[in-house]
Amino acid sequence: MRVVVTGMGIVSPLGIGLEPFWRNALAGANGVRRIASFDASAQRPRIAGEVPDFDPGRYLPSKQLDQMDRFSQLALTAAAEAVASAGGLSGYQPQRLGVCIGTGMGGYGSFEASAARHFRGLVPAPLTVPRAMANAAGAWIASTYHCTGPNLTFSTACSSSGHAIGSALQLLRAGQVDAVIAGGAEACVLPMTMAGFHALRALSTAHDDHPAGASRPFAKGRDGFVMAEGAGLLVLEMAERAAERGATIYAVLAGYGASCDASHIVAPDSAGQAAAMAAAAADAAIAPRAIDYINAHATSTPLGDIVETRAIKTFLGAHAGEVAVSATKSLLGHTIGAAAAIGSIAAIMSLRHSVMHPTVNLEEPDPECDLDYVAGTARKRHIRVALCNAFGFGGNNACLLYTRPEALEDI
Repeated sequence: MRVVVTGMGIVSPLGIGLEPFWRNALAGANGVRRIASFDASAQRPRIAGEVPDFDPGRYLPSKQLDQMDRFSQLALTAAAEAVASAGGLSGYQPQRLGVCIGTGMGGYGSFEASAARHFRGLVPAPLTVPRAMANAAGAWIASTYHCTGPNLTFSTACSSSGHAIGSALQLLRAGQVDAVIAGGAEACVLPMTMAGFHALRALSTAHDDHPAGASRPFAKGRDGFVMAEGAGLLVLEMAERAAERGATIYAVLAGYGASCDASHIVAPDSAGQAAAMAAAAADAAIAPRAIDYINAHATSTPLGDIVETRAIKTFLGAHAGEVAVSATKSLLGHTIGAAAAIGSIAAIMSLRHSVMHPTVNLEEPDPECDLDYVAGTARKRHIRVALCNAFGFGGNNACLLYTRPEALEDI
């Protein structure tokens, strides 16, 4: 029972749509810039990964825009591309269509705006609750594509869309649905949200004058992650049905692993991360030595990148040195709940085109980060099996394993 990816859509700081995203990723372009969505002159950091030139009115009906938070607008835009690239879903019964969306913060922009009104003695916007609720994006996607099957929202911090995609895999395997729109969205380049992360000392503050150099996973001297926004959506369905309707099969979603560190609310743990990677490989019935490429979580925090490197070594053993690893967040920052979906799209494109995007800003690696991180420039390589890592606050770990459509026959 193979589950395959037949559609992909993305809205990111590297561009809107799959083609510009991948072209810019391979070129090592950078989507981190000075914040334009609000006046950040009085705060640190003053940089973020914002989606350039995003005009929701170009993609969505005007009568709906006021009812949506930006994170729902990003999600619905990415979903439109994913469904279109899948050739539409009209061949499926509505009750057999599901939606699984991950988000760490949900419609926090609407919450911040209404909180500001409240503390000025003004009445909050009447649509604050339906705009801010975490399941709003899933609800809009379901109503747009008439998906009347399971509609689930996952909020496990930075692993949210990893769990959403993995749970979609489980729904399909269980026979509860025939197709699922799955992924994640986030729009938390916001004053209070960024101030909160800054108070945790999680954000990079040393590169406000050189935004493109701020997100530097695995590099010596990195000082935190860069907040970013975006959305990534996949269409998943059973291989047999996809073949029957002549859909393009981009990849096989072969395995999903999840674990909880159960040790610290924010500090990562290599044992928990390695357990999730091992669970994904076991779920796919694929030996770790068959993995060719890892799209790393790699946020650019001083501790996190070291812990993930250790976890990869624990999981892969001697094979770790033979696996290529790249960090999508080096190009665009950390999209929190959308990160695993965007990382999955990068991994699938690597499988499909036999080329991996680079990890940028890695002129001098941290001595404790000593794997092959595809530094500097894109690299051509035939890849059969790719792993996507996503690790979040709360000790939540999700790993997704993808293969080329034909690869499972040979592994």
